[in-house]
Amino acid sequence: MATIIDAHNHAGPRYGAGQTGDELVAKLDQTGVEKAVIFPFVEGSFSNDVIHEYAVQYPDRLIPFCAVNPWDVDQAVPELRRCVEQFGFKGVKLHPTIHGYHLADHGLVDPIFQAARELQIPVICHGASDLFNTPLEFAEMARTFPEVPLLMAHMGFFWSVEQAIEVSKSLPNLYLETSRAPIFEIAKAVKELGPEKVIWGTDSPFVDYEWEFKKMVRAADSQEGYELIVGGNIARILGI
Repeated sequence: MATIIDAHNHAGPRYGAGQTGDELVAKLDQTGVEKAVIFPFVEGSFSNDVIHEYAVQYPDRLIPFCAVNPWDVDQAVPELRRCVEQFGFKGVKLHPTIHGYHLADHGLVDPIFQAARELQIPVICHGASDLFNTPLEFAEMARTFPEVPLLMAHMGFFWSVEQAIEVSKSLPNLYLETSRAPIFEIAKAVKELGPEKVIWGTDSPFVDYEWEFKKMVRAADSQEGYELIVGGNIARILGI
């Protein structure tokens, strides 16, 4: 059985819905999940330092990703480099909807992807259906940076799942991440793309953690495919 890895979790303080490293690891233990990717909540001001603290506390369980806001033009890339080069972070999270930019705004966002390409890390980006991060915006960035693995969080749900599946077919580096998406949509993506292009995540703490995990059994088309979705694919991307 492949290592089970949750590719989408928020950690740290947040008004109304924070999550500590201890709380997340307790969820992993209760559900039988071995590792989890973590990054900060990105509303308002935020810090990647707490993610480093949790990853140091649980080095075998928590995989640190940083988050940056491209509007912080003078700080975003240096912060990304600091997290990866000094602290060993494994990826970067973007949230165009909260921070108010189009994912495919090349002048604003390309420096982040250029750094990710140089540092050989993946990008995970909020990808629920809205104008800031449509599947076509993901496709543009995936084509521009074919060496950068790009994960579309929420796989275009609600209204753009079909388009997300379609654009991912021709882009080897564009993956669909399942958090919050219903079983029907996930199963459709697995059927049309193959399990190699679908990655399990939960978006904790905003979900029923156990349910987000258990629904993957019904969405997968085989035991081999299940193992790729719930850990094998992200482990390959991260080199773990």
